Amino acid sequence: MKLEFIELDLAWPSELSVFDLKDYILSKLVEYGEPLRWAITSVTTYSDKKGQIISLEVVLLIKQKKVKASILH
Repeated sequence: MKLEFIELDLAWPSELSVFDLKDYILSKLVEYGEPLRWAITSVTTYSDKKGQIISLEVVLLIKQKKVKASILH
């Protein structure tokens, strides 16, 4: 396993409640790896108020795939 730091912007749909935000963020983060720590660093509102952008800083645990060495005869 290795640690990886990423900065990520996620769309926050207007129909998503603030009470559901944590689950929404975690569901998006697992696409990149296993979130160890994360923080919302900013929230930007669209001028047309149809949603917002959430900026995140994330530390992920990344599983490294084991590579099997082939033996040639």
